[in-house]
Amino acid sequence: MSKILVVDDDIVLCELLQEVLEDEGYEVHCAHCGKTGLAYLEQLPVDLVLLDVMLPYIDGMQLARRICQRFATPIIMLTALGDEASLLDGLQAGADHYMAKPFKVPELLARIKATMRRVGLEKQRSSNCTAEVEITEQLRRIPLTDTESDLLEYLVRHNGIVVSKAELQKAVLKKELSPFDRNLDMHISNIRRKIVQSGLPKQHIKTVRGKGYSFLEVIGT
Repeated sequence: MSKILVVDDDIVLCELLQEVLEDEGYEVHCAHCGKTGLAYLEQLPVDLVLLDVMLPYIDGMQLARRICQRFATPIIMLTALGDEASLLDGLQAGADHYMAKPFKVPELLARIKATMRRVGLEKQRSSNCTAEVEITEQLRRIPLTDTESDLLEYLVRHNGIVVSKAELQKAVLKKELSPFDRNLDMHISNIRRKIVQSGLPKQHIKTVRGKGYSFLEVIGT
């Protein structure tokens, strides 16, 4: 369940937002000044902050800057200041979106969903990149022969692309592929065996019947 922090000194609006957002399946906490909002963030992580600008103790602009300095939490600003200068100030302070009050609830919900979706995709890409780096490092430690290493390197460079047997044979083994030549298949089989022995799944090298081989850094993509 995604967690949203609402920071607004309008208690009635906070109660309304909490009811609407909880009906949408979000977990919601409300804070009524910048100081308590920041204190909450320091104790518990949230997925999104809905932030008013006119707040006691620490105003929304200052709080947005502090959040961006210390956390990677997206911010949607909700404010009665709807002029262009305030909009630019809010975006420069670190807000992902800036909505003037009074706002329409369906539009707010749409922006929340869009922001959550973007953040989720960024986290997924970051996770995939980390996994790819770890896999590449593991592959480098596998005791391969020079030919096996060249074959694997060629497939890795063409990550996610099906490379034909004829292309592999010519590019790496330096000869044309003949109908009864099993040399390439034996090399691929040995690479797979050594990959498994190193603790990685053999599915990183995929056989595409009738076409060739494909290397997949992240299995299932």
